[in-house]
Amino acid sequence: MKDSRIREFEKILEGIRVPANMGMEQQAQLMKPISDIVEEMLPSRLYRFRQCSERNFDAVYKDQIWVSRGSDVNDDYDTCLYYDNKKINEWLKSLHDEKFYLKILNLKSTQSIPKLIRDFFPAQELEKRLTIIQQLSQHDIEKFAFDFKQYIQDNLSKKLEEITALIQQGVKFACFSENISSAMMWGHYAENGTGFALGYDFRAGKLNNCPECDKLEKECLYPMLCHIYPIIYNNKRYDATEYAMYMFQYWLLSDVLCKCGFVNNSQWINIVMPCPDNSMLSKIAIHKSSEWKPEKEWRLFCSNNSPNFFYEPHSVVKKNSVAIYLGRKISSINEKILKDIAREKGIECYKMELNKSQVYKLKPVKQEL
Repeated sequence: MKDSRIREFEKILEGIRVPANMGMEQQAQLMKPISDIVEEMLPSRLYRFRQCSERNFDAVYKDQIWVSRGSDVNDDYDTCLYYDNKKINEWLKSLHDEKFYLKILNLKSTQSIPKLIRDFFPAQELEKRLTIIQQLSQHDIEKFAFDFKQYIQDNLSKKLEEITALIQQGVKFACFSENISSAMMWGHYAENGTGFALGYDFRAGKLNNCPECDKLEKECLYPMLCHIYPIIYNNKRYDATEYAMYMFQYWLLSDVLCKCGFVNNSQWINIVMPCPDNSMLSKIAIHKSSEWKPEKEWRLFCSNNSPNFFYEPHSVVKKNSVAIYLGRKISSINEKILKDIAREKGIECYKMELNKSQVYKLKPVKQEL
């Protein structure tokens, strides 16, 4: 793929923000320019390199793609949150403003509390908290400002590390390459050419083929939502400082509310302080070092609302392959197994061979089944 198209894709994606409090139809409309350019850029086939194993054979037979967490891939920087400490510290300094705290704490009545907050908490509870606030002296308010700043400083570094780990565990994707003829890819990801690869067609929005639960014969309770993006290679890490600050403020608000007795507060926080950009995790996960550029990678991101999805190290997406590619050094028994699967599924099968020309490029040769 030409670098100019990648840069165009990057510019469009970076210019779009998807607020969490926006409706699904509005989100889809906002993301349409991205969907359009991805559809134009998608090759007719993308390839997933695999090792020969009973589990991988079973996945091919069942049309399964297993997606994994960012923390489990082979690049230490993958989905690793980068934030600018200088910007973080500037934000922190801005919080230590006594007038700022006075404005927050100087509430005259419950009616001066935003309606959104009043709707979520019992009136008696708000009156009790308001009375406590109104009894604070100027000295107490200034002390609160100082203590609160210290509380942030004591927790900032640790919590940002925890947020980074949370992101790496929460983003799930499967990796594909544009290049089936790369000897490097066969060596790194298909067990030195003894494994195999699968070809997929993701065009026309066909990212998975599981709209309904086959067993229940009704609409799926937890539909798998997928999108696919090309990797953006760069020599500098993606700056996600704004997202890091949002995540820290989210934790901070939740922790303060818990200490005040409001334990189950996530629904309220998500409404009061919605995520400014729901696409941020994908943006973080598609930026990689230029060292990996020869892989010509695309990533299929998947998510659903199942309570188990976040905690599972691996999850499965239903998607049929359109071809099987056998490694040049695959064993005869594994070759037979994969050819039998291809025959039963009615899909093409190829075997990789050395190119006789001077170019370092393997070539797929179609097999009779």
